[in-house]
Amino acid sequence: MTGEPLEAFRDRVRSWLAGTGIPEIPEDPDGRFAVLRRWQRTLFDGGWAGLAWSREAGGQGLTHAHQLVFDEELVRARAPQPVGLIGLEVVGPSIDRYGTEQQRRELLPRLLSGEDIWCQGFSEPEAGSDLASLRTRAVVDGDDFVVSGQKIWTSWAHKAQWCALLVRTDPAVRKQAGISYLLADMASPGITTRPIRQMTGDEEFCEVFLDEVRVPRGNLLGGLDDGWAIATHTLGSERSGANLRRRVELEVALDDAVAALRAHGSVSDRARDAVGRAHIAMRVLDAQTRQTAARLVAGTGPTPADSVDKLVLNDVEQTVFAEIAGLLGALRAVPGASPSGLRSGHWAHEHLYSRAASIYGGSAQVQRTIVAQRLLELPRG
Repeated sequence: MTGEPLEAFRDRVRSWLAGTGIPEIPEDPDGRFAVLRRWQRTLFDGGWAGLAWSREAGGQGLTHAHQLVFDEELVRARAPQPVGLIGLEVVGPSIDRYGTEQQRRELLPRLLSGEDIWCQGFSEPEAGSDLASLRTRAVVDGDDFVVSGQKIWTSWAHKAQWCALLVRTDPAVRKQAGISYLLADMASPGITTRPIRQMTGDEEFCEVFLDEVRVPRGNLLGGLDDGWAIATHTLGSERSGANLRRRVELEVALDDAVAALRAHGSVSDRARDAVGRAHIAMRVLDAQTRQTAARLVAGTGPTPADSVDKLVLNDVEQTVFAEIAGLLGALRAVPGASPSGLRSGHWAHEHLYSRAASIYGGSAQVQRTIVAQRLLELPRG
């Protein structure tokens, strides 16, 4: 399977998608989550989950190139992504690399199938961009860690079964050195989640409160106080794969906008100018991410260079949706309106959500710091 030619694999993906019912996504959050979770199970049963994961980890043993092809075809078929992307793209690779045999055996198959949804307990109210300043404490008590603190901006925490949790286990050392990485069962007593309503109207993000939560010591990922290095791997996995997938999603979104404008009738000069600016931005992103694709195909893994891609992606995503949303005029605030053939609710939502592009996955300030220190080797201020 690892040697399957990419074009033959692409044909196989297209054939499967053509013969599979693509689900329609409800507008209400609970319905959307349920449909996307069933869709992940459909992908898993079809053998499309964890394509580049080893067979020992429950994956398909293919290459990153095959995963990229699948992601492209999924997006171009207008099929949704599975709901468990945090597990599939972010947490899962770190468990596979650093986890014990028992952790990998018990956690990864359920993660792949969507039976268990994962969230990422990293950011805190006073430790977002400066993640190393986190204050959530974990104290060893017998066979458990006792965890107390608060996390924020935790996607799908109110729906998740497990959380990848960064905690401070040694407050006496420099801040990066005293952090550990725990795998916490979200059903544990003492965990409270509170959804946060975003300006889009969605409630995907949550606050998570941890009040003397007991996490078994066997749920420590890697070694004690080794969490910073593992978190760096986790965040790198998130940026590299997501950057490439998001590029294709933006291309398809722009294609759909152009098709809607053409179907509506004559295209105004204003619309041509907006689409032109968006296309220029997309070509910049395409050129920038070619090296990322080459690195993933070569299996060299996440690198600090992914932060450059993330910075470019931030600007391009916001440019594309701002240009299209700008064509809606005042009707962007009217649900159900379709100025110039563009659905106001959809494009206004995407425009608002794009404002988070320079924050999630590591803020733009963090990415610039990584570029300055780890790529350009500039002195620390």
